[in-house]
Amino acid sequence: MENTEAGTEWGPPFSRAEYRERAARTREAMRERGIDLLFVSSPPNLTWLTGYDSIWYRRTTPTGLVIRAGGEETLFFDSASHSDLVKSGTGCFDEVELFDRRKAGPAVETILASLRARGWLKGHLALERWSLAPGGMVLADLADGFEQAGCRVSDGSWLVDRIKMVKSPAEIAMMREAARIADVAMQAVIDEMAPGMMEVEIQGLAQYVMSRNGGEEPAIRTAVRSGPRGAAHHVPPSRRRIQRGDIVWVDFSASYNRYHADLARIFSLGEPDRRWTELYEKAAGSVEVVLREMRPGDSMLKLHEVAKDYIRDVGLEPYAWLVGGYDMGIAIPPDWVGHTFHSGLGFEALDFEVGMTTNYENVFDIVIEDWPGGKGGSYIEMLLMTEQGLEILSGLDRRLIVV
Repeated sequence: MENTEAGTEWGPPFSRAEYRERAARTREAMRERGIDLLFVSSPPNLTWLTGYDSIWYRRTTPTGLVIRAGGEETLFFDSASHSDLVKSGTGCFDEVELFDRRKAGPAVETILASLRARGWLKGHLALERWSLAPGGMVLADLADGFEQAGCRVSDGSWLVDRIKMVKSPAEIAMMREAARIADVAMQAVIDEMAPGMMEVEIQGLAQYVMSRNGGEEPAIRTAVRSGPRGAAHHVPPSRRRIQRGDIVWVDFSASYNRYHADLARIFSLGEPDRRWTELYEKAAGSVEVVLREMRPGDSMLKLHEVAKDYIRDVGLEPYAWLVGGYDMGIAIPPDWVGHTFHSGLGFEALDFEVGMTTNYENVFDIVIEDWPGGKGGSYIEMLLMTEQGLEILSGLDRRLIVV
């Protein structure tokens, strides 16, 4: 079943050839690891490989794509309740089989029976055990079925994730558009922020402007922290009304065809204490040092060390909560990041290649001192590795913005 409407308002955003090339790269990686069949269930990986996109990935539903190292055809499994979603051309795959969504057991049995009938239930099979959907018990049932058929079963997590970190020119265009939408939305926040606005109102403004510019809902909620909650990490926006004298932090991700660009800026409602101004004047130079030092082939850990050295040298280390970032691109709720971090704390430590995109954060907590207006904040940029080095995707100033 191949979609003929790729590039339309409802079809996959890339050509059929692009999706086939991604599957080919996946098969090559499978052969290198001796994997005969990979059951892909990670929602962002399904989107990357096929263009498929759904607003609901049930914990009980083993929606998945089968890729074989020894064959070019792809087989997609989904709930019968999604038959019209699949028919609408949301994804590019060769065959589709639907199962009863009401119970996980019959769904697993349908998958096993289909693979057995095709003669594919043999050799070395891999599952994405770190997938956020379906639930762990459903994947365990699939693994049990594979093993009972005499197959060797292993964890195929991060195989597709590693491949999709290096983005094609068409994907980079998507990232640039997401970054453009993020800039437009942040500029609207800069223009309209005023005392009396609720944090949720600022969130709504950003999302409205992104939607007006073709962006869809991102895979992570917008963050707005003001005044005394400035150091409350990952707290959602509240109905608190921002006040004159507040330090306000706004962070959101624009999403364009599920490609995400992260952007955060720090505001002061009225003239701030000079320490806030100096903090972000110094911090703004951090990313400039990273751009000057990093080139293709350098490790992500080098970026982390270069950035931390700069923050220490300018005297900001006592306030730094996070200096670094992680890979970003296609994302599906409820998570928006990849499997690597600059610091090496992710599942894999990697070197930069041309086409990789990561965010870059300087997050500061002011909790050991009492500065008027707030307790912390940050700026966040998106970085693209080009043949010449890193490029910032945002065009906005990253210093403290006085409203």
